[in-house]
Amino acid sequence: MALIPYNSVLDVIHARVTSAAHLRPGALPVEVGGETVHLDLPQARAALYEQPVDEALRNEVWRGAVALAQHDALAAAIGSTEVTGWVEAVVWLALPHLGRIARQASARLGADRRDVESEVTLAIVERLAEVSADDPDVGMDLLRTAGRRGWEFARRSASGGQPVEDIVAVADARTAESAEDFWELTITPPDRVDGLAAPLRLTSRSTVEGARLSELADHLGLREVVHRAHRPHRGPRLGSLSLRSAGVGR
Repeated sequence: MALIPYNSVLDVIHARVTSAAHLRPGALPVEVGGETVHLDLPQARAALYEQPVDEALRNEVWRGAVALAQHDALAAAIGSTEVTGWVEAVVWLALPHLGRIARQASARLGADRRDVESEVTLAIVERLAEVSADDPDVGMDLLRTAGRRGWEFARRSASGGQPVEDIVAVADARTAESAEDFWELTITPPDRVDGLAAPLRLTSRSTVEGARLSELADHLGLREVVHRAHRPHRGPRLGSLSLRSAGVGR
């Protein structure tokens, strides 16, 4: 495996989009004044940030880029080889904004800049699956989402954790409930004498979504740099665990 000469996910994406010919997206077609104009990526990013900004052109650039990125994400999800790199390209178009968020949040709140960069990058990728390319404000939607997530992550990092429920109070409340409100835990296969056969992992809709994003990162070749801070690594599935109310039949 080739070594990555960077320690920043934004640097890696910049290098991949601007120097890897086999990943470089083609021209972006946008409608301007009733005509179709084809912009390469540097021209597209210039349209987003150079002053004075042409609002209509900026909106068209974001809408076109998001539409192509969503097509790429769908192609990657079904295993197609026709992926042109537009998910990374959208992150690259947002890169000036993402870099500013990471620098400011890490400087003011003491968060690790690389972790903030990973968080805002994943915020863009996640939001791409939810937005509509027909929304004229889709670009600002992506940037606002990334900014909010980056600052929230930095604040959590600065506080040393996240608030949780009072475990003792919750346990007391559970004890006061009737037996039919209790939960049974079933583990397949059974644990060994010396303990569980593997670390216990609980799966929810959010972790399923995380798995989908990890697969996308694999496809883009970014697994080694795109990560969620404070998220445990996943291992092979060795068994299953189910919860059911004690009064429910098996």
